[in-house]
Amino acid sequence: MNKGSNTPQEVELKLELEPEALDQVLAHPLFDAQSRTNPVTQTLQSTYFDTPDQALRQAGISLRIRRNGHQRIQTIKASRSPDSVALTRSEWEHEVAGDRPDYTLAAETALKPLLKHQEAIRPAFSVTAERTLHILSYGKSTIEVAADRATVEAKERTLRFGELELELKKGHPADLFDLAQTLSQQTPLRLSFTTKAERGYEVSSDEAPRRIKADPVLLRRRMTSAQAFQVIGASCLRHLMANEAIVRATPEGDAVHQMRVALRRLRAAITLFKTVVEDEQRDQVKAELKWMANLLGEARDLDVYITKVLEPAGDQHKDDQGYQQLLAGYQDRRNRAYQTVQETIVSSRFVNGVLNTAAWIQAGGWVVDQSKPARQRRKQPVVELAEREIGRRWKRVLKRGRNLADLDPEERHQVRIEIKKLRYAGEFFDNLFKGGGAKKRKRAALKTLEALQETLGELNDIAVGSEMHTSDVAEALHQEQLTRVDDLLAAAQAQYQDLAAVEPFWNS
Repeated sequence: MNKGSNTPQEVELKLELEPEALDQVLAHPLFDAQSRTNPVTQTLQSTYFDTPDQALRQAGISLRIRRNGHQRIQTIKASRSPDSVALTRSEWEHEVAGDRPDYTLAAETALKPLLKHQEAIRPAFSVTAERTLHILSYGKSTIEVAADRATVEAKERTLRFGELELELKKGHPADLFDLAQTLSQQTPLRLSFTTKAERGYEVSSDEAPRRIKADPVLLRRRMTSAQAFQVIGASCLRHLMANEAIVRATPEGDAVHQMRVALRRLRAAITLFKTVVEDEQRDQVKAELKWMANLLGEARDLDVYITKVLEPAGDQHKDDQGYQQLLAGYQDRRNRAYQTVQETIVSSRFVNGVLNTAAWIQAGGWVVDQSKPARQRRKQPVVELAEREIGRRWKRVLKRGRNLADLDPEERHQVRIEIKKLRYAGEFFDNLFKGGGAKKRKRAALKTLEALQETLGELNDIAVGSEMHTSDVAEALHQEQLTRVDDLLAAAQAQYQDLAAVEPFWNS
C-alpha cells in the first residue's frame, strides 16, 4: 500500500510462457526447498463484464466475478499510470452470492463514476485457469507464485496461454525480479504487461492486430532522477512487448518498426540518465538492446526499400520483366528476414535479455548502491537533469546541423541520430515544462524536430538505396530517387532555420 493511501494495492510481476512449459518451471528445486506450503491447485472460472461500447475498458477498469468451487469473488481493478515494470493496480475484492455484479459493493471503488451504466453492463468474455499456487520465502520476501494454464473464450473464439504471476506478499520488489531470473533459467520467461482482461478483449475483437505507439510518459516535477528513469524505462518496455506480441503472431512491418523505436528510446533514456544509472551492468544492458535493434534492422530496411522505392515505381515499370524480378526478389528477402525476426524474438537470448533489462531498471546495482555519490545522483530532481540534458543536446544539434547541404550522407545521418535523441528527451520530459509559454514553445520545437528528422530520414533512405543495387533496374530506380535530393536538402535547411529560431522551453 502506498503511503498516505487507503486504496489496496497489489504488486506483481507477470511472465508468459507456453502452457506446456509450466511443468518445467515448477520442477525447479526452489519449489521443494523454499515453498512454505504444499502447492494448492484451483480451477478458477472468471467472467468479465463491460458495456457493449467497452466503457469500463476505456476507463482503465476491469470488473470480474471469479468462481473457485462454491465461492464467488467480485474484483474491481483500476490501472494506474505506468510507473513500474511490476504491475501496480488498485484492487477491491468482495465475496458475492451470485454470478452477477453486486453494485452496492462498488460505491467506494474506481467503478463508482461508471455505475450510471450498470444497466448496460453484461458478460463480455470468460477466462478459465487451472492454477497451481505456491508461497515462497525468497531473499527477504514472501512471494506468491501462481502458475496458470488458461483459456480465454469470447465470440466463439478461444486462446490458450501459460502465465506465471509473482505477487509480492511481503518484502522488496527486487526479490520479484531475482526470482523471475532464477526461474527463467529453467525455460525462458517472457516479460508480460498483458492482463487476462486485455487478452479477453483481444480475442473478442474483430480487428487484426496493429502496431502500438508509445504511450505518453507522465513525470512529475517533484520526482527524483531515479524515479523518472524507472518510469521511462517501464514505458519503453511496455511499448516493446506490446509490439513484440504482434510480431510473434504475424510479421507486421509497422509493429517491427515500433519495436525498434522502443529499443532506441530505451537506449536514449539510458544515455540521458547515464550518470544516475552508472554501474557494472549499464553498458552490457545497452549492448544487448543494440543487438536486439540490429536483428530487426534488415527486415525494416528491406520493408522501407520495397514500400518507398520499388512499389511506388510499379505504375511506371510494371511491364518491365527486370522490375518484376527485382520486386519479387526483394519481397522474398523480406519474407526471410521476417522469419529470422520471429525466430529470434522467441530465443532465450532475446526473452531473457528483456527480463534482465527489466530487473536492472527496477533493481539493478545502480538502485542498491548506497555510496554517497550514488545516492546523490539518484536523488537529483529530474527537472534539473532535464534542463541540463535538453539544453546540451539542443546546442549539439544546432552546431552539427548548421551546414546540412555540405555534409556527406553519413554525417547527415549522425545529425538525424542526434535529433532523434533530442526528440526522445523532449517527449520523456514533456510533462515537466508547462508554464510561462513553455508549452507552446515545446510544441513548436518538437514539431520542427519531427519534420527535420523525417526529411533527413528520406535522404538517408536514398543513400541506403544505393547499397541495394543488384541490377540495372535497381540502378535506374536509384537514379530516379537521386533527383529528389536537392529539394529535400532545401527543405532540411529551411527546417533547420525554423529550429534555430525556436526559443528554449526547458528553462525554469
